[in-house]
Amino acid sequence: MIDLRLPAAVLFAVVGVAGSQFAASARADMLASTGYTDAAEETEAGLRLRSNIMVDDEVVRLGDLFMESLSVGDTPIAQAPAPGQTLTLDARFLTQLARAYSLDWRPDSKFEKVLVGRLSQRIAALQVVDALAAAIHERSGNDARLDLVLDGGDVEFALPTNIPATVGVRNLQFDPTSQRFAATLYVPAEGPTAQERRVSGSIYETIDIPVFGHAMGAGMTVQEGDLQWISVRTDRLIGNVITDPRQLVGMTTKRPLRTGQMLRGSDLVMTPAIRKNSLVTLALKSGPMNLTVTGKALEDAAIGQPIRVVNVNSKKELTGIVQDPSTIVIPVAGQLTLN
Repeated sequence: MIDLRLPAAVLFAVVGVAGSQFAASARADMLASTGYTDAAEETEAGLRLRSNIMVDDEVVRLGDLFMESLSVGDTPIAQAPAPGQTLTLDARFLTQLARAYSLDWRPDSKFEKVLVGRLSQRIAALQVVDALAAAIHERSGNDARLDLVLDGGDVEFALPTNIPATVGVRNLQFDPTSQRFAATLYVPAEGPTAQERRVSGSIYETIDIPVFGHAMGAGMTVQEGDLQWISVRTDRLIGNVITDPRQLVGMTTKRPLRTGQMLRGSDLVMTPAIRKNSLVTLALKSGPMNLTVTGKALEDAAIGQPIRVVNVNSKKELTGIVQDPSTIVIPVAGQLTLN
């Protein structure tokens, strides 16, 4: 008498679900015609089907499908899906399996199925980009920070759990003039190659710039705590974008500004050290002579900026330079009108 179990199991594992359906049906028909049974094919009673299973193998085994232990549970019945993918075993296929292995199970409806998933580990897009950037830095000798944009979007790898989640780069081609590159990615980085992919893309240098960490209204004085840093491509720094936080702290916003918005010199003004209508000291220095009188500011002005003032005694209007929050220095040319 011929034992049909091994050929069916091998066929299930090699050809996948479609072949498995044929093999299970053929095996059941041949068993029925010959009346063949043995201890490994005794009827399993009271079986409960799992609706979702996860496997960590290249094949799905009969014992994976049911909650109860089976004497033939190690038998491969289908090729497992690729890592990170799923496979559906429908009611027709499951019925054929039950017949082939004399299992006491029948589907409740034609819609009954088992969703099979494959355990995996993922190499994320950031890990891929870091590996490419390291290879480009080594090739070019340029240690500038880089932003890599891959043609066709981000690249990730889904791997079986028994393969190291590392990525290597080979066959790198880099054109510093066009800032274009091409390379072959392979995983794992060491040992036999499980997967590889050819990629290409563009390279952009990046720098960190200060921006506001929250929205700022018009007329607000910038404090150090208002700032955060973001990384931007240098080709996007158009105009007088501010890259030094010292150009921001103490300045006043001219208009409402958004969180994370690149800031330009035209967005801010010097914070007034002297406000309009405030009383100030008007000072004239000429050699050893120092002359001071009380004046009143006619406008706002920051330190170092010109400002119009009026002598409160003579009522004469003068123009001076803000020296500090209380002092206006009158140029020598204005000494004749100071009194």
